[in-house]
Amino acid sequence: MKTKAPAMVGAFLCEEQPRMRTDRRRILHGRTLLHWMMGPLLVALVWGCGRTAKSTGSWQEWRRVPNAYATRFQVWQHDDARLVLVFGHGGERDTVGAYVIGTSPESAPTGCRSLGSGPAHVALTSTTHVPYVVALGEVGRVVACAHKDQVRNERFRAVADGMREFATGDGIDREALVAAHPDALFGYPFGASGGTVDRLGIPTVEVSEYLEEHPLGRAEWLRFFGALLGKERVADSLFARIKERYETQRIDSSRSIERPTVLFGSVWNGQWWVPPGNSYMARLIEDAGGRYVFADRKGDGNIAVDMETMITTGGKADYWGMIADVQHEPSVNDFTNGDERLEAFTSVKGYQLFLANTATEDLFGQALIEPDVMLSCMQQAIGVAHVSDRPRMKYFCGLCKDSPYPELYQ
Repeated sequence: MKTKAPAMVGAFLCEEQPRMRTDRRRILHGRTLLHWMMGPLLVALVWGCGRTAKSTGSWQEWRRVPNAYATRFQVWQHDDARLVLVFGHGGERDTVGAYVIGTSPESAPTGCRSLGSGPAHVALTSTTHVPYVVALGEVGRVVACAHKDQVRNERFRAVADGMREFATGDGIDREALVAAHPDALFGYPFGASGGTVDRLGIPTVEVSEYLEEHPLGRAEWLRFFGALLGKERVADSLFARIKERYETQRIDSSRSIERPTVLFGSVWNGQWWVPPGNSYMARLIEDAGGRYVFADRKGDGNIAVDMETMITTGGKADYWGMIADVQHEPSVNDFTNGDERLEAFTSVKGYQLFLANTATEDLFGQALIEPDVMLSCMQQAIGVAHVSDRPRMKYFCGLCKDSPYPELYQ
């Protein structure tokens, strides 16, 4: 039986765009999955400014390996060879990368970039790539990393001195990157790094895990890194265990239970922002057994909310959580800033507040491959699970020493 190939449209731009600093708030972001597009022929994938990879291969003998939750990458296999597709904001209509490992470029489908037998040495443009590589036991392959001083993973930090730092204030230190001799650079499908690095002779492998809307979707990117680094069995085993733990703890939406209402959001530059109903955080709240008060609002990123709506809708929520960088002992004032209108919120009056503190927790690192732990902590934070039944909260904690429920924040 012949396998049909996905319709693909090249998404690399011909002009370099200003470098975009990795936004650490994108853990809240989400994007609606576009419909699966299938076609009998593979449309040529455009690389850079009109450069097309030469190939005479076809898709007829390739078989797609199904994903459980991830929607922004696909793995295809043909004997021992692997082909990995990466999708951008437009979903499967927006292919931003196609990489083949273990076969010659001429044998690969049109438009794919050959990575030979797989990269022996890699460079990482984001600290969010670190947990995947470390979990697979391949930290020894990392020869360069941007912002390595911000990585909290102890296994990574133990060997980080031997890696080159190639991030600068406004882009990439090209000399440092070249001196590291990476076989591939894991990047993001935006900004100028792709074109810049390509001209240096270093293949860029795009990574778009931040676009996944489901917590398990982000964790499943272990399989993406596993396919590229030759660690598929390890990746499959790790993800299977994560998935099993998450699905065991998840509270199905069809269950008739009393769900606490949850507000999640905060003020940024004088404006209230909340994650949309199709986001990572909204899904986490729902799977934890809560009811997110802005679940009906869909969007591509965080949604601006006026104060009146916050008071009328958010003010009635049983619980209120936020992500913030708090360098001191967290308190109610971190939520209300002394505003009497906010102090009247049901969640504030009941001390039912929880904080994901990026100053103390690795929310943009290890949390990406621990959605089961995140789920358990969320269930404790919104009162669905009794604290005595679970270990200490890892990601949502550190609030309200004066709370009448201090056991929740230990």
